[in-house]
Amino acid sequence: MTAAKTVAIVGAGHNGLTAAAYLAKAGYSVDVFEKRDTLGGLCVTEKPFAKFGSEVKVSTVASYFGMLRKEIFQELNLEEHGLKPYLTNPIEIVLLDGGQFSFTPREAGEGRSEIASLTDSDKEGWQRFWCDMQKAAAIIYPGYLDSSLTQKQVEALLLEAKLDKIAAHIFDGSLLDLLKLYVASEDLMAVAATCTPGFVNLVGSVFGCIHHGTAETAGEFGAWGQVYGGMGEITQALAKVAQVSGARLHTGCAVRSLANEGERITAIEFENGEKQSFDIVIANCDSYVLFEKLLSKQPATQTVRDYLSENRPKVSAAKLHFLLKAMPAFTTLKKIDHNHKGVIVVAPPLNAVKQASQTVPAGAMPERLMLTMAFPTLEDPSMAAQKADKNASGGHVLTVDVHYVPAKIGENAWSEKDDDVLLEMTIAAIEEQCPEIRQLIAHSYVVSPRVLAEVFNLASLSCWHLPMTPQYLFEKRSLPDCAPYETPFANLYICGAGTYPGGNVTAVNGHNLAKHLLAKQKAEAKQEVPCQLQA
Repeated sequence: MTAAKTVAIVGAGHNGLTAAAYLAKAGYSVDVFEKRDTLGGLCVTEKPFAKFGSEVKVSTVASYFGMLRKEIFQELNLEEHGLKPYLTNPIEIVLLDGGQFSFTPREAGEGRSEIASLTDSDKEGWQRFWCDMQKAAAIIYPGYLDSSLTQKQVEALLLEAKLDKIAAHIFDGSLLDLLKLYVASEDLMAVAATCTPGFVNLVGSVFGCIHHGTAETAGEFGAWGQVYGGMGEITQALAKVAQVSGARLHTGCAVRSLANEGERITAIEFENGEKQSFDIVIANCDSYVLFEKLLSKQPATQTVRDYLSENRPKVSAAKLHFLLKAMPAFTTLKKIDHNHKGVIVVAPPLNAVKQASQTVPAGAMPERLMLTMAFPTLEDPSMAAQKADKNASGGHVLTVDVHYVPAKIGENAWSEKDDDVLLEMTIAAIEEQCPEIRQLIAHSYVVSPRVLAEVFNLASLSCWHLPMTPQYLFEKRSLPDCAPYETPFANLYICGAGTYPGGNVTAVNGHNLAKHLLAKQKAEAKQEVPCQLQA
């Protein structure tokens, strides 16, 4: 670089920190501004029960490792900066009604199922289905680093690999439609429904399942795991790389607005009234925060504002953390001598999922909750309280993901009373599998859409910022009339979950933006080289 460009990154989530690390390593002068006192955005490890005297830690929002790209992990030497992922053993058990289950071990030994509707044909079809989905994930995986990949190109790649069924459904059908070509058991379909964000019977659920299949942990493709010390270790490692490379990270530093003159952002104004100017501004907040809060209403942003208003997410998710007095015993797990490690999923019947796909987007809570649970303190001693307190002698935490809840209750924002309703519904759902759970809960912490908005500044009310459905995937995951990661302003860029390739803790969005800026810089430098006349 002939001269270091100054870069401001608004929001210290994992994508913002990734962009900071790459740009600082390339010689840019980088400042990252985070509203909260903690770096990491939704990827943080915190101590929510400290006010009760417990030092137990939780991965507050993002809980599971696997989507972080190995290329980024290696290029930034994240392991040397303290990031240590691990595989859980077993992988998961999915609990169905009536004591039925589907169990998947990690190591030697075949999976085990007790599902009444299961036939030999279903078992064979189930294996073919997951084999095909894993092939599809392996095909799509490299494309995440190429933001020019289109939906038609994805379909062509799948057809070339003779994955015709998946190609026909990935953008035009549902996971349920696809599953019916492999299995007849609705119980198996209910199990698969837990493997995609959103609803198994709606268009887009095929890609959601494949997207989750691109996970990789400890060199095992398709595998999800955990991180020693919690998910905050990812953003802490990224922060260390950025700082070592010269980036400056500022916490407790809220941005009030972005000022512009014509097509350029000219200054950042902070809540304390100070103003600073930068050559480049990167927004790692969601686009709703950027265009509805940080930028003034003006003709240049009207098209984007209208687009966001018309496409505001109607479905969100929630997380609950329970500080326990002692380890509970789930009835089915105890029966099969399960160690309570790995992922424990509660899958509602297929009809309940279909019903929820209609009621939840309309603003009503689902009658049956879909839950993904884990005991991180059981697998990682560093997450547990070093000294057991009197209110939680077991020192363990049960972390529960509620897969889908309405972003708003009716037309209203979530309230604390709605949090209480969610808490009671969640405990009641767990009681079906573990009757003693209520008596073992010392304290609870609910991360609802209200908390996502008020604590984590998530105006979209969705960790995905935009749904992972065909109208927002690949070439359609950019702002209207804008190239990937770009905005209507020449020096304002975005790299949050609403950009290509989408959500989860992949760090791809921040990586791709940094590479995009470096490529633009290289192209501009070539244009500035004076012509050399030859004699």
